[in-house]
Amino acid sequence: MCVFSKLVYEELAGRLGNNGCLSLRPLYFDAPIQLGAEKMSEVENKREGINAFLSRVAYIGKTALENHDESLLKLLFSEAPVGMNWTYHEELPDCCWNTPFLYRTDESLSGKIYEIQAPGSGWGDLYLFAKCYESIGYRVPQTLLDFPKIYASAIKKYTGCRRPRVYHMLDAASVPYNMRYLMSLSDELAYWGIDGSVKMRDVDFVVSHSVASLVASNFFASYLEKERKGELLFSTQPNILFDEKAIYLLPFYRKTRDCFSDDVRKLFPFTSVIENGGFFDEQDVFVHLDEFVKRPKEERRFFLKYGGPDTNRNWGSRSVYRLNGNDCEALLGMAKKKSENGEVWLLQRDCSMNDDTFYSEDISRIRNNKLYVKLSSFYGKDILFGVKIMARKHFKVHGQDDTYTGIGV
Repeated sequence: MCVFSKLVYEELAGRLGNNGCLSLRPLYFDAPIQLGAEKMSEVENKREGINAFLSRVAYIGKTALENHDESLLKLLFSEAPVGMNWTYHEELPDCCWNTPFLYRTDESLSGKIYEIQAPGSGWGDLYLFAKCYESIGYRVPQTLLDFPKIYASAIKKYTGCRRPRVYHMLDAASVPYNMRYLMSLSDELAYWGIDGSVKMRDVDFVVSHSVASLVASNFFASYLEKERKGELLFSTQPNILFDEKAIYLLPFYRKTRDCFSDDVRKLFPFTSVIENGGFFDEQDVFVHLDEFVKRPKEERRFFLKYGGPDTNRNWGSRSVYRLNGNDCEALLGMAKKKSENGEVWLLQRDCSMNDDTFYSEDISRIRNNKLYVKLSSFYGKDILFGVKIMARKHFKVHGQDDTYTGIGV
């Protein structure tokens, strides 16, 4: 596995430099990563299961509020940002429980999805890499070369507008310049902040990277009323469900697992919640944390994750820890104390090095360099836009300075 040559990096920097992005790091794969037709078909076919998962999560959250189910309310809504308490959520109209229109996955080579971000960062990379690879002679799928047009067509379809007016909130985006790059390419969407004719109060589609930012925005009350009337769409609805990791517990949780099919459950690593000083394992056996700490390292292949909506802790792989190290006891002691104070802390099976279902030669080449690999699939409700590949020597693969990046084809 190698990185781009100086010539190729100059091509990248030149393209991005025109959009004010000269600070990019030259850690890129030197060619598109071949995933193969079978893997790409598998990624495409996941969309239906992901949509089913998101729909069931919204149903469970809304039903818990209607039934005043305290155990589920504490799990899903107890750490809400200021003003977004149970009462706020109870008063939301039915349309505010629709599933996201745009989302991105974070998944391991085993195919297990660790997280679904709505919309997530990195959308501009799909087209940027496609054009750069094409310019140096690689064959790239036409769908990636046409990505800005396909992305715009999806939003036009969702809104029913010939030229939708879009407010894409970048204040909470982890890579804002990446999205600005994509926004600058589209003539079929009229963006507030780019097209001077678009007023912030008069838009058709609102995209936000944080529900707290959305709810605190200038015209949120007006947007909410417009959506109620069918005059506007939120890409991600203003409830906190899709801003927290607690939802990945639901397919396995004793009170909610029957709401999910086995096919949906298979999309995710086994996840449990710390409660009463322990957690329930895959066999529904309660395991005390003190007992878990004494297990051999290979039997502690779990991640410890903060499950609430606090963006100071749940973004960018923050508050994510591995439990097969010597600090396992200290980490679980911290999580136990915080869970007793009402916070949600999860144990999720670590599948980061599992690749027994993956046979791509390119991926094997990357893995031979002892790198952890993360796939991110970019979806609309009814379309797969593309796949981004990231790799790093550390198990947290989130675009840090030493992360290799490219696209999968």
